[in-house]
Amino acid sequence: MMPTTDELRIAVARQLLLEDAMWIGDVLTSAFRHDGRARTMVPLLLSGHASRIAYEGREFLTSPNPDVALPAFVEYLPDAEHPSIALARHATKMLDNQTSKDKLLCDFEADIHQAWMSQRTLLFKTVRRGFSWLQPDLGYYTLNGDVVGATIPLHLRFGLDAVPQEDYPQFFAQFGEELFRSMRVYTYLSGGTVETATTLSLSPIDMVEDNDRFVGRYLKRGYDKHLSLDQKLLLLLVESEVNTAAKLIPLLTGTHVAAAFRARLLSLWHALSSLTKILNALPSASSPARDKVRQIVSSVDAHRLSAPGMRTVRNRSVHYEIRGKIQIAFSNTPMFGIVESLTAETFESLDALVRDLSSELSTALRDWREA
Repeated sequence: MMPTTDELRIAVARQLLLEDAMWIGDVLTSAFRHDGRARTMVPLLLSGHASRIAYEGREFLTSPNPDVALPAFVEYLPDAEHPSIALARHATKMLDNQTSKDKLLCDFEADIHQAWMSQRTLLFKTVRRGFSWLQPDLGYYTLNGDVVGATIPLHLRFGLDAVPQEDYPQFFAQFGEELFRSMRVYTYLSGGTVETATTLSLSPIDMVEDNDRFVGRYLKRGYDKHLSLDQKLLLLLVESEVNTAAKLIPLLTGTHVAAAFRARLLSLWHALSSLTKILNALPSASSPARDKVRQIVSSVDAHRLSAPGMRTVRNRSVHYEIRGKIQIAFSNTPMFGIVESLTAETFESLDALVRDLSSELSTALRDWREA
């Protein structure tokens, strides 16, 4: 008997979750078995993507639709979700990380400012009075000169202002354990017990470098003189996510092509949206480097990502349960023909678009910061 449309949708959704879990499981296992700097840097920098998969996977397995839900699997998940998973999963959404569509730029500025001040409090706790000017208050990580992470956005991502510093080791240990446990449970969707593979070479990520700076000095001239330091920190957040997608994830793809593509697509999608919000809210900002970013955000290639069907492809890259009356001609192609069914693109053409546009945007943001 041929499977019904609903059965096909459920089967494809489970396979998408399995692909994502196998990718992140490979990343985490490869990091755990690696003897080098990448052992800690890779899980940290990919925590947003890993958290998204963990969170959305639980949502899928606990679906109110009894045909979708798998309560037997849920029993093996952590009893309660780690508080940072719900927060960190929004990291790749950047300025689309909001509970209200009407959230203003100033509200995001307040969020990043609070994270900055919270981090400063921790850093200056042991600094003698009068010597705080010697203590940098921004750490950022670079790979071949490109910013792939920064401490203030990471402080915001994990909600560390609500965590006592002495609890950090246990906090992050539990966070990592729950991520790995979730991925392991999701791999059971293969129909058997799958040993998480270790196929990735992390040696290139050992080249990630630490940089300590003073926010006021480092970002004073960065991006645009008309922007506040909080606005520049938001741009640094966006830039680091773009570079994680453009520079880091390609090094961590291996055989997990479709899963890594979805992560890169999501980062680019939300980077373009976030940059549009920033540029539209700050019309006084003007420089050749800023104009280049604006040109990319409003380019023909960027508009290809808003063509009919693209939002549904984006949603299928985030949420596993396929609802509604979406017509998909499932096939044995990457993402099971979802891209071809919903858009004028092929998986290969969309993959190339995401790669090229992400690379172009990465260069433009770096030039703007360093201008």
